[in-house]
Amino acid sequence: MREQRGYTLVEIMTVVAIVAILSSVALPSYSEYVRRGQRLAARAVMLEAANWMERRFSVHHSYRGNDMQIPVLPDGLNRSPRSGAAKYVISLSAGKTQATAYQLRAVPSVADKCGTFTLDHTGARGLIDNTASLKECWGR
Repeated sequence: MREQRGYTLVEIMTVVAIVAILSSVALPSYSEYVRRGQRLAARAVMLEAANWMERRFSVHHSYRGNDMQIPVLPDGLNRSPRSGAAKYVISLSAGKTQATAYQLRAVPSVADKCGTFTLDHTGARGLIDNTASLKECWGR
């Protein structure tokens, strides 16, 4: 009687099925983990941009320039992440009043459950085009 070597087709198919089940559970979790990290980075850049605007206000007593134009965000504060492909584009828009208000927006390059992040001069955080809650997207 010869000694059997190798694996049977049933054993191989069992392993393939187990790997398929594990990957179908793990891949969506990993993808959401990556997106959550990208959202965190975008929020951090938005908060840096808000700090930049507050420093500007403390020097000029206005969020706008002498010509009453909205300032342009410096490089590094207008996208997230700062290097590589932009996952979020951050823009600055005028508030309701001329010189004492602004709103920052972080628009995702790919549709995301949190949608567009907003942050205004009062520190109020918001979401546009979202399917998730404010607490879930902005954190606690």
